[in-house]
Amino acid sequence: MNIVLRRLTFLIMLAAILLAASSSYAQAQSTASIAVLPDIHEDYRLFLGERRAEDVTYYGGNHARRDVIELILMQQALKLGGFSQPLGFVDEENYFRSIRNVIDGKTLTISGTIWYEDLAEQKDRLHISPPIVMNGQFIVGIYTSPQNQLALASKNLEQLTQLKVVTSSQWKPDLHTLRNLGFDKIMYTPNWVNMARMVNAGRVDIALSPFEMNKDKEIIVEGIRLIPIDGVKIAIQGSRHWPVSKSHPLGDEFYTALVKGVTQMRRNGTIERAYRECGFFHPDLTEWKLLNPPSN
Repeated sequence: MNIVLRRLTFLIMLAAILLAASSSYAQAQSTASIAVLPDIHEDYRLFLGERRAEDVTYYGGNHARRDVIELILMQQALKLGGFSQPLGFVDEENYFRSIRNVIDGKTLTISGTIWYEDLAEQKDRLHISPPIVMNGQFIVGIYTSPQNQLALASKNLEQLTQLKVVTSSQWKPDLHTLRNLGFDKIMYTPNWVNMARMVNAGRVDIALSPFEMNKDKEIIVEGIRLIPIDGVKIAIQGSRHWPVSKSHPLGDEFYTALVKGVTQMRRNGTIERAYRECGFFHPDLTEWKLLNPPSN
């Protein structure tokens, strides 16, 4: 009898484990999982505070940057599009790992927009949203340490291309732009935080970054202060989009709602206003020289 009872107890416990696992899997599949890089996730929490994403009407302020605002815009577009499934955030390791997990259906989408160049070959496995950042709109500054007098004194392309620049080998549009401009002293690191550290330590002179909406257009990364070289800017060529997994059970529903919401927000000017208020479309750069203007 003891053996029978032990076997019966074991079978009951096994059934309970399988039921719990099945329930967890079903819950995961019914959640719209959005991949977020950890530094973006932290700034997103700080930017929102006690607010909900759908309640944001002004997109500037502390911790507002393009990546954070895009996560806000995504949620607002989904609400406008009628998407009602719960959203869940999944911290991701890096840019290309996050794309791969969307392709494989492990996550549904990515919080920030992705270069079309990095998505085009996966159109059979991904829905690709309409462009959120249009071609030519991705304007960046050339950022350096406030102590780097050589970099700060470099005002033309001939001088700038003598500087050491850091980027990621995975950021193909950035890399193509740098090479097309004539930069050949290029070092690589996988993420933005490491880039800021390298500039701060003097291992490189400069890094490219979107501007931020403050008086000096400065960027603070883990206590590291970076400032742009005054008077010059660069356009990274290409458009940026949200990818949505075709293999995720919620993929079609999510994408339909996203496109509907994005269309409304584009029509009423919300997307452009959000980028302007967070500093991505910076109002003080009109007179700054664009080093790679579009050709006719």
